[in-house]
Amino acid sequence: MAKRMGPQKPFSDKKVNGVPDQSGVYNLINRQGNIVYTGSAGAGRLRERLKEHIDQKDIPGATQFQVRPTNGTAEAKKVEQELIKRHKPKYNEQGK
Repeated sequence: MAKRMGPQKPFSDKKVNGVPDQSGVYNLINRQGNIVYTGSAGAGRLRERLKEHIDQKDIPGATQFQVRPTNGTAEAKKVEQELIKRHKPKYNEQGK
């Protein structure tokens, strides 16, 4: 059996549970500090959406996150697009 490198669970439940239930934007970040995915969530789903990515492990290499609450879905989408243009996250760019 292969030996696992690094922590078993990269995201702390305590940190994720501290994310507010509101609209907002989140960045998933790798060990090197690079943003690898940016997403948005509306209608009070910020924490839920972040947990979905973490539980599904659908963004390889993500070990940290940042969140930015917004005043609604429209603002979250606008900020998300600005961040994608600025940082060009690896997993956002693959879908384009």
